[in-house]
Amino acid sequence: MKIIFTIIILASSSIRLFAQTNNSPYSILGIGDIEDGYYNRTSGMANTGIAYRSSRYLINNNPASFSGLDNDFFAGEIGGKAKLVNYYGSNVSIANNQSFDITFRKVVLGIKAAKHWGTSVGLVPYSSQNYEFNSPLLIGGTNGESVNQYFNGSGGLNKAYWANSYEFFNHLSLGVSASYLFGSLQQKIILQNTSTLAEYVSTNNVANLSNFYLDYGLQLHGKLAKKMDYSIGATFANNTNLNVDLSQTVLNADSVQLYQSSYPSGKFTLPASYGAGIALTYNKKYTLVADYRRQNWSSVKTNQYVNSVFNVGGYNYFLQNSDRFSAGFEVSKLKSISMGQYNALVELMFFQAGFYYNRSYINVFGQQIKDIGGTLGLGVNSKRTPLTYTLSFQYGIKGVQTVQLVQERYAALTISISYRDFWLTKGRKFF
Repeated sequence: MKIIFTIIILASSSIRLFAQTNNSPYSILGIGDIEDGYYNRTSGMANTGIAYRSSRYLINNNPASFSGLDNDFFAGEIGGKAKLVNYYGSNVSIANNQSFDITFRKVVLGIKAAKHWGTSVGLVPYSSQNYEFNSPLLIGGTNGESVNQYFNGSGGLNKAYWANSYEFFNHLSLGVSASYLFGSLQQKIILQNTSTLAEYVSTNNVANLSNFYLDYGLQLHGKLAKKMDYSIGATFANNTNLNVDLSQTVLNADSVQLYQSSYPSGKFTLPASYGAGIALTYNKKYTLVADYRRQNWSSVKTNQYVNSVFNVGGYNYFLQNSDRFSAGFEVSKLKSISMGQYNALVELMFFQAGFYYNRSYINVFGQQIKDIGGTLGLGVNSKRTPLTYTLSFQYGIKGVQTVQLVQERYAALTISISYRDFWLTKGRKFF
């Protein structure tokens, strides 16, 4: 009961904990960096899990997976991430080319509500924005005089979801996740004296976004041979219009308000997305997984007010369709134990490795920003408690080094803690 209470407390406070301090230069475009991590058992396999099923872990990569949970059990998971980023490029200051942060990333709960029905609720990040840079601005009508423009952006979107999955004919699982997306993006632009950095005027733009969001999944699973299991998965989400409320405030150097306005409510369209995956397991010990995901960002349309904050398209930048390929491998260490009249195959630990190649939805100066990297994972089941600890290490490179662009080289450590206990025993005694 203490662990359940802790999970509830974390859920109530996690909205503010999703905020990050790692600078991400490309998050100035669109709604920021789209979250591609799930912070669950698939993290060590490059978050590859559209077809992955588990009887113990909450695999929210595909809402169809929850029907695979064990009967009579409930599960809860929390996750966090530590990330170190180094920045490279001709416009990057040597004195300020690194950032580090630690953030809480998820809290989820799940149960097997009936024999073929699994359900889960949770709070996870959807996107994040965090950037900071300086740029000169020429003053019109002068002899080449300029001021310094300081840009700062922060915020992101969170996703509160309720997912349900039902299994038909013992081989086909269908799932749907009903979510509420909400959050805000803040952008501050300060005009400063080039020499002293004394502030002249600041403009603060705030965009609040929210709406309901549905995504769907299926998994077809069974046996290829006596010792070979397979699963094929697919996911889909249709276009969704986020409601956008914009406000702008202009202050002088003494923080006296010069201008304040709220723009007409607008829409920001999240484009359709879909994915497919496959998982093969040999002798319940060796698992190979592969995924492909795509989102049609080139179809996004906004009005001038929304575009002024989200930077959907402009001089030398625009949004385009994104693709993500990933693959992973897992080895489980198993042990057969006897519990009275029952025999059970218990997993003691597992080892993982993965690779991903992500073509993001951002194109700058003719370069689609790519993110390439690999992962390693380790999971250990506690012998004395119903807890499982999952660790994964990730290293990746995002962007390229050119005159106009910045490259990010990052390393991240993810930890997920899972708790599982009996929900309903129906009078049975297991010990």
